[in-house]
This record gives sequence, structure tokens and C-alpha cells, in this order.
Amino acid sequence: MTPEVSFVIGLALLIVLAVRLKVNAFLALLISALTIGLLSGMGGVEVIHAMTSGFGEIISKIGIVIILGVILGKVLEDSKGAEKMAKSAIAMVGEKRGPLAMAISGFLISVPVYSDVGYVILSPLAKALSKKSKTCLAVITVSLSAGLLATHVFVPPTPGPFAVVGLLGIDIGEMIIWGSFAAAAMTVSGWFYAQYIMPKYLKTVIPGDPDDYAESRDMPNLLYAILPLLIPIVLILLNTTTSMLVTDKTGLVYVLSQFIGDPVIAMGIGVAVAVFLLGKRLGGGPATSKIINASVSDAGPIIFITAAGGSLGQVLEASGAGKAIAETIASSGLPFILLPFLITGILKTIQGSGTVAMITAATLCLPIVRELSGNPLLIALAAGSGARLVCHVNDSYFWVFTNMNRLSTKTGLITLSAANVFMALGGLLATWIASLII
Repeated sequence: MTPEVSFVIGLALLIVLAVRLKVNAFLALLISALTIGLLSGMGGVEVIHAMTSGFGEIISKIGIVIILGVILGKVLEDSKGAEKMAKSAIAMVGEKRGPLAMAISGFLISVPVYSDVGYVILSPLAKALSKKSKTCLAVITVSLSAGLLATHVFVPPTPGPFAVVGLLGIDIGEMIIWGSFAAAAMTVSGWFYAQYIMPKYLKTVIPGDPDDYAESRDMPNLLYAILPLLIPIVLILLNTTTSMLVTDKTGLVYVLSQFIGDPVIAMGIGVAVAVFLLGKRLGGGPATSKIINASVSDAGPIIFITAAGGSLGQVLEASGAGKAIAETIASSGLPFILLPFLITGILKTIQGSGTVAMITAATLCLPIVRELSGNPLLIALAAGSGARLVCHVNDSYFWVFTNMNRLSTKTGLITLSAANVFMALGGLLATWIASLII
């Protein structure tokens, strides 16, 4: 059987297993990898070797980093450091620009904290701001969602982007820079829809008696809240910068920047700073240890799914399927960034998880882009853009959004789901601009 046909059958099987039969994504990816390898003519032992080598390679690249990222996010969440950053953003922009303030808050918070959790944390704040500024609650909360959902798919140390970085072999510093650019474009697109398009057809709803966010107490100092996140990002970017500018690869500056800017060391420093500055707010040593243990458990599924994606990617490369699909795309004349965008968008719409969709698309597209001599960073940006098509009833965030705002399913679809389409197109536009530069 030709590699192209094997690829199509494997992709169809993956969708059926994950969506129709509700098979765990980890198992679905492994079964699809095995199927593609065998159908393309690889021997059984050869397929297994490709799967295990791909699995192990990804674990070694991103396993520790993802665990540290989850720990950092949990510490900032439980210490109310994330909430402090959000309120500081509102103070900076002003209550009168409530939707924009919440979009910025979401943009910042979703870097260390899962978007679902970030929404739960900031929902009372959004309701209070809606009442104070006399702004429709849906406008405020959709703007908040635009920021939360944008950095969630683009900017490390969020686990999804970290996983894609590991799969594609991208420099994390470059992903932070270009991911932030794409996330900003996506956030603005979602905010624009909420602020200027949605009010034309949506009935204004302002909450009656929310908790006043100004009365919230017991939050850490802003510097304490932001340093644990800022330090690892700066160290990683320092590593990227010195790699590009320093010519003496044996000098102290280069060697030191490579060490402290390594993602494992940088994230480890960030976690250490977070525990040192915010540990007492968490209840001291035993309580902090409990949080760290829970975070390690939470990180496990993300690591295993990503590693299974590595198995699939290795099989695609070894079987020749990536090369065959690349030749087809090259002959069609279509820009290759549409492929990861569409694959991610279709998978996200069907099965609900943007992270799983991104990992799958990155895995499928890497061998193709290598054959086309493209930049893997563009796959990450295009996949992140497609991961916003479309947040609806099979996405946990959709139900967090509708239930906490007491919205009907229909209202959720015409507010949050429709905004996600604008966000995806905004991300795709940013990806196209990046393709002209990098």
C-alpha cells in the first residue's frame, strides 16, 4: 500500500478511535502509528523500533520541563499570584476599558495557569468589573476568554506549546517570541469581536450582585507574583540571544547562558523562586509538597500523549509517508501552513482538546515540512491557530464559561464559539506574517 493511502487510513483511524469510540488519546496515537507503519510496508520489528525511539526521544526532551511548568502554574494559582497579576492589568488599563483589561489579564494568566482554571479564578473579577463599568457581562467574559485561550496554545511554559516545541525541535526562546506575537494577534481578534461585533445582536446582561473585586484581600505583592514567571522566560530568551550573537562558543558568557537558559534549569529556577517567595502563603513545607505531588500527577497525561505523538511522528518519517504527502502539497501550490491549521482545526472541532489536536498536527506535519525545507516554528504557530477552531459543546472550557455565567448553550455558541473563529483567523494571519519574516 502506498504511503499516502497509509497516511489517510491512519488519520481516519485516529479520528474514529478518539472521537467515535472514545479511546484514550495516548492509545489512539499508538494504534494509528502501528497501523500506518504496517500498511506502508514496514516490518513489525521495524515499526516497534520506530515507535519506541520516537517515544523515548520526546520524553527526554520535554518530560521534566512540562512537570516543572505545571508545578509553577499551580503555585501561582494557589498563592493567588495569578489573580494579583490580573488585577494589576486592570489597574494599568482602567475599569472603563473593562473588556481590554480582561483580555490582557487572560493573556498574562494563561501562560502559567490552565485556561479553565484561569477562568474560574477571574470570573468573579469579570462580573464585578461588568457591574462597575456597566458593560455587558458577555463582552467582558469573551474578551477574557480571548486572552486565556490565546496564550494557552502559543506561549511556553504552558504545557501544550511546550509539548509541540519538544516534538518539532524548536528553540523555546523563539517560540516564546513568535508565540507571543501570534497570541497577541489572536487576543486582539477575539476582543474585537466581543467589543464591536457581538453587541450588535446580543442582549446586554449586567450581573446584579457580584463580589466586589476591590475588596479581595490576602494577595501577594505584584513583584512576588510575577518574578517566578518572568525569570525563566528571561533566562530562556537570554540563551536564545547569546546563541545567535556570541561567536566564541567556549567563552564564559556563552557557557553560562547555555546552562542557566536551558529550559530545565530555567524552569527549575522559576519553581524555586516561586516556592521561596510564595511558599508561606501555601501553608509551608507540607502543604507545598502536597501541591508539587499533585502537579506531577497532573503533568503525566500530557507527557504520555506527547510522547505517543513522537512515536507516530517517527513512524511517519520512517515509512516515507511524510515525504509522499510533502510532494503532493508541493505540486498543489498551496501554502503548507494551511495543512497544520486545518488538521488541528478539524481535530479540535471533532474531539474537543486543543492540546491533543496540536500534538497530533505537529506530529503529522513535521516530516512533511522537513521534505519541503520549511521552518517547523510555522507548524507550531499554524497548529496553535487551528486549535481555536472551534470551542463548543465537546470542550470543557465551553461548559466552564456557560455555567459560570448562567448562559444557555445557544448563547455560548454565538458568543464564545463564534469568537473562537475570529481568534483562529487572527492567529493564522500572524502565522502568515511570520512566514514572510522567518
